[in-house]
Amino acid sequence: MNEHEKDISRHIAMLMETCFKFNSPICQLHLIREKINARGYRPFDKVDMGELGRMQQLAGELHERMLKIYELIK
Repeated sequence: MNEHEKDISRHIAMLMETCFKFNSPICQLHLIREKINARGYRPFDKVDMGELGRMQQLAGELHERMLKIYELIK
């Protein structure tokens, strides 16, 4: 495997690692939704919505990693 192929492989691995990190906030949002459905929205639920910010940050990382891979393979 040449250096360019190793670089592509390394960046794909980093992309996959970031994708796996995305699962936790999605699970948390599902739990928050279930709680709100069961008991209604409460003001303290707003704090839990910090997961949206975390997902936004991870989505930015995913986008950057995908662009890097795109640049490497074009």
